Amino acid sequence: MLFSGLSSTLLLGATCLLMSSGYTRADDVSPPKNARCDSEICRLSHVESITCEGSQTNLQCDKGQVLVIHSASYGRHDKTTCSDGRPTSQLQVVTCSSSTSDDVVASSCNGKNSCTIPATNSVFGDPCVGTYKYLEVVYTCQFQTVTCEGSEANLQCAEGQVLVVHRAHFGRQDKTTCSLGRSACQIKNVDCTTPASINLVTDRCSGKNNCSLSATSSVFGDPCIGTYKYLEVDYTCQFQSLTCEGFQANLQCGEGQIIVVHGAHYGRHDKTTCSAGRPASQLQVVTCSSQSSTDVVAKSCNGKKSCTIPATNSVFGDPCVGTYKYMQVVYTCQFQTVTCEGSQINLQCGKGQVLVIHRADYGRRDKITCSAGRPASQLQLETCSSPGSKNIVANSCNGKNSCTISATSSVFGNPCFGTYKYLEVDYTCQFQSATCEGSQANLQCDKGQVLVIHGADYGRHDKTTCSAGRPASQLQVVQCSSQTSTDVVAKSCNGKNSCTVSASNSVFGDPCVGTYKYLEVVYTCQ
Repeated sequence: MLFSGLSSTLLLGATCLLMSSGYTRADDVSPPKNARCDSEICRLSHVESITCEGSQTNLQCDKGQVLVIHSASYGRHDKTTCSDGRPTSQLQVVTCSSSTSDDVVASSCNGKNSCTIPATNSVFGDPCVGTYKYLEVVYTCQFQTVTCEGSEANLQCAEGQVLVVHRAHFGRQDKTTCSLGRSACQIKNVDCTTPASINLVTDRCSGKNNCSLSATSSVFGDPCIGTYKYLEVDYTCQFQSLTCEGFQANLQCGEGQIIVVHGAHYGRHDKTTCSAGRPASQLQVVTCSSQSSTDVVAKSCNGKKSCTIPATNSVFGDPCVGTYKYMQVVYTCQFQTVTCEGSQINLQCGKGQVLVIHRADYGRRDKITCSAGRPASQLQLETCSSPGSKNIVANSCNGKNSCTISATSSVFGNPCFGTYKYLEVDYTCQFQSATCEGSQANLQCDKGQVLVIHGADYGRHDKTTCSAGRPASQLQVVQCSSQTSTDVVAKSCNGKNSCTVSASNSVFGDPCVGTYKYLEVVYTCQ
C-alpha cells in the first residue's frame, strides 16, 4: 500500500492540510449538552437533591466518579416541599419553574466530582415572584474513563457487580484532553464524535464485570479524519438481580453490610430477557411494569443483609395478563448506622481504609425507629428530614478512617419541632493511597484477595497534599489531572494481589508543567 510505511502521526499531519482546506465529514455530530436518564438502570439508580430557596445545594460523588446532571428545576411543584414555617400565600403556585434550571446546573456540575450551587433568584432568575421556591436536581454519579486514541480502555467493577454504560464518545470535544505532544491542527476540531459510540461500548461491556476495548478508528470509525481523538466512557457498577417469573430473587450483601434498593421492576421491557421456551404471544408486550415494584422490594429488603423475593403475580400483581414477566432489582451493599437523637454516631473503617458517605438523614421516616419509651405524639411525623444532613456528615467524615458526630438539632438544625428524631448514615469503606511525585504507590491486599481500582488521579487538587518543602509556585495549580490516570493504574493493578505504580510524568504524562503532583488511588480488595 502507498502509505504502509507512514506512521499514524505523519498521516494525521498530512490530513491536517485537507482539514484546513475545508474538508469536513457530513456525519460529525455534537453530543447533547445534558445527559438524559433514559435507560431503566439510570432511572432506577439516580439521586435526587432538594434544596430550599436561600440555601446551597452541594452535590458530591465518591472518589473517582463524576456528576452527570439529568434534570434540574428551580421553582415549586407542590405545597409541601420546603414549606416549614412559610405562610400559605408563598406556597400556592405549584406550576413554577425557571427555564434556565437545567443549563445552569449542568454547566456548573457536569463532569466534576462535586459542585455547589445557591438556590437563589440571583442564579436562576425569579420564575414566580412571591412564591417560596426550591431547587430539585436529579443526577447520577458515574465513573468516567478517558482513553487516548491508539490505547485501550479497561472498565472494571468489583466482584459480583456489572458494568452499566451511560455515555460513550469517540472523537474530540475540547482542545486539552489527550493533547500532549499533538500539533494544533490535530486538536482544533472540537465538534467531532462517532454517533454509534454508545452502542458499540454498550454491546461490548454492559452486563459484564469487566471489559477492554481499543480507542481506535478501526473500532469506532473515523468521525474526523486528521483529528487526534479520544474515547470517553461514563459508567456505573451495580449489583443487578434478574429473576424470571415463578422463581425467587436472592439478594445478598457481605458481612456487616445492608441492602439498599435503588429500584425494581416486575414486568417486561424487551422480547429477549427470560424468553427461552416461551411462545411469541407471551413476549409481545414490552411496556409492562408493576407500579409497586420498588416499594415491595424496598420494604422487603432494605436494611437487611440478605432477602428473598418471589417474582410472582401474587407478590406484585399482574401488570400485563398473558405476558411472561421478569423482575429486575438494582441495589448496592452499604454499611448503615442508625443513632437516636441525643446520642453520638461512631463510624469506623478498617486499617488503611477511609470513609465514603453515600447518604445521611437526620429526621424521622417511620414510627418504629428510635421509638422505645417515646409518646405517640413524638413519632407521628414521618416526612421529616434536615436538608443538609449529608453535607454535614460528609464534611466531617469523608476521607477519614473514623469519625464521631452528635445526632442533635444543634448540629443538624431542627427540621420538625416536637418530633423525636434519629440520624441514619449509609457509607462504605475504601482504601485510599496518596503518593507524592517521584515516589512509588504500593497497593496491597490480604492473601486470597485481589485489587479492584475504582479511581485514580495524578495531578494536584489542593495546596496542602505533598507540599512539604515545596515552593509556593509548585503548589498554585489545583485543577490539574492526567486524563489517563485510572486507565494506567487499572491496567497495572486490577486482579492482582499487589502492585507498584510510579507517581511520575514518565508514566502518566505531565498534565501541569512546573506543578509538583501526587497520585491518589481509591480501591477495594475483593
